[in-house]
Amino acid sequence: MAPPRVTLRQVAGASTYEIVRRGGGAVIGEVECRADDPAAGWLTIGVMAVGEGQRGWGYGSEAVRLLEAEGKAERFLAAVDAGDGLGVYFWLRLGYRPARVGEVPGGVSRDMIAMVRDGRT
Repeated sequence: MAPPRVTLRQVAGASTYEIVRRGGGAVIGEVECRADDPAAGWLTIGVMAVGEGQRGWGYGSEAVRLLEAEGKAERFLAAVDAGDGLGVYFWLRLGYRPARVGEVPGGVSRDMIAMVRDGRT
């Protein structure tokens, strides 16, 4: 497996990470995550944004894999807008699946799809 082409740099005092491209240090996006949310042992990956010219190269996927490796959670959660087919496809490609009813503690809003993955690979 090739080494990651990106690294994550935590924004001071926040649960937001900059996605930084190796070999130049350009910030190409951001991703937000919350440990132990919605419950102990979960890692919720929130908003992720990759710059327009940087999309489609796998940088977002690499950023998610880095978060998962560092998070050491039992379960991972990403909420996707129900109308965002590309977003759902992104998470499916990373091994996430739609959550079953009642699987996510506290649930998610009706207009979102909860995508989950076990932390054990």
